[in-house]
Amino acid sequence: MKIAVFCASANNIDSNFFKDAQKLGEQIGKLGWQLIYGGTDQGLMREVALATIEHGGTITGIIPECIYKQGVAAKYLDHLIIASDMKERKHLLRENATAFIALPGGWGTLEEITEVITLKQLGEHQKPIVFVNTDGFYNELMLFIDAIQQKGFVSSAYDKLYQVVDNAEEAILYLSNYVVEKIENKY
Repeated sequence: MKIAVFCASANNIDSNFFKDAQKLGEQIGKLGWQLIYGGTDQGLMREVALATIEHGGTITGIIPECIYKQGVAAKYLDHLIIASDMKERKHLLRENATAFIALPGGWGTLEEITEVITLKQLGEHQKPIVFVNTDGFYNELMLFIDAIQQKGFVSSAYDKLYQVVDNAEEAILYLSNYVVEKIENKY
């Protein structure tokens, strides 16, 4: 399985977030899966990548040229792809992955995970999508999604587009047992 992991490149965050990233990388590596991620040597990206390598997994980093030029690309990857921009990076991440996981992160993580959810809603793919809700990180986002659903902006036909789990182990279990479900069209 090829797992695209979207997550923070921030370093100055609580250690619990690093622990879950490490556990996720460990599980990916032990299963012999491939990690596909943003390609930097920073924050949770670094943590999940190093743990994947340490436990026998392979890694592809896909980094936009503007970030590559800042000198933060990881040097220990099996493959590094330098994309011309963020649009190409996201496209390559989506095309090369068979599943998507969002660890805690900022704007980039939110944009990437919501784009794959939207594309699944539109029938562009049927790949599993998982939020790892470390320490309740995504609680407010899920409340927001509930609120916009109650106001009619998101159809309940799309309730099964993604799964929210509490930790890395539950994410791996979900992916290991994933069965494609027909997504109802709201139209």
